[in-house]
Amino acid sequence: MKTIELRPDLRTAGGEMSDVMVNGRFAGTFALIYREGDRAVGSVQLEEESLAAEEKEQVVKFLQSYVESFSGAVNADTCDVVVTYSSFDRIVAIDHEEEVQDEDEYTAEMDSDMFELVVVNEKRNRIDYHVYGVHDEWIAEVFLRAEEADVIGSVKWNRFPNDEEIEIVTGLIVSDFDEETVDTFAIQHQFEGETLDTIELTHEDLLDEPTISISTIGSPDEEDFSVVLIRDDGDVLIYEIYQQSAGGLPIGTATIDIQHRRLTGYIDFRQREHADDAEVISSLLLKELDKEKDYDGLNLALMYRNELLEDYIIDNEPYH
Repeated sequence: MKTIELRPDLRTAGGEMSDVMVNGRFAGTFALIYREGDRAVGSVQLEEESLAAEEKEQVVKFLQSYVESFSGAVNADTCDVVVTYSSFDRIVAIDHEEEVQDEDEYTAEMDSDMFELVVVNEKRNRIDYHVYGVHDEWIAEVFLRAEEADVIGSVKWNRFPNDEEIEIVTGLIVSDFDEETVDTFAIQHQFEGETLDTIELTHEDLLDEPTISISTIGSPDEEDFSVVLIRDDGDVLIYEIYQQSAGGLPIGTATIDIQHRRLTGYIDFRQREHADDAEVISSLLLKELDKEKDYDGLNLALMYRNELLEDYIIDNEPYH
């Protein structure tokens, strides 16, 4: 039986951050922001390289129990915690106003992947997949063809997807190819004959010259990054930070409390070196926050594995 514990690292009147420890070794981080009598939101980042799959399931069960107890202690009506293990797993959602799901349902919903990609046809330069959900339901078809070092195709959804689901399925497709042999991806997501999104990804480090998207406006540095809102809980916004030259996959997650005119929050980076680009990332984040509300400034902590790398105190004029 594994010994699992949370080692507190930072606690305030409205939040806490802890190391997740398994048999005395570091396995990830846990962060939670809450308002007593109202709601709690947070994130868990489990490190794939330091936590085996079977250990991960035990850790998720432990954290599920902790979150349930905590939400009851602070009398929170709802508690939402994002769990990541390399890529997004599931959202842990607790609503005391509704019937609580049994433990087996929670375990199934927090399995290692939200979707499964299965090859159904492969020949020459063509490959087709089926995408299945956590309950083995068939939710999409993928049709791809490779033209030299470029992969082009479409995802045809059997139901209307949200932005997070589009990002996850795109990530699964990209991860199924060898980045040493593929330079670019162009993938259309469609539902009932309508194109919902077209995602173009470029392995810029494999090209002689970087590809610049004509839809992006800003400095050359900004063109390499994007900040995407993935969850809106009213007073707390959660963004994923992407870098094209890193394969178009998330490099960090920003959690921002917007209940006051002076915003506060933190960015949890996947790798320490990604914090070197904090200036351009924070600039893009400010532009996204300006779409949500008027504010006076932002106090932003840069984090890696629960270690505070730097504090940003930003007094800005809103971007329009």
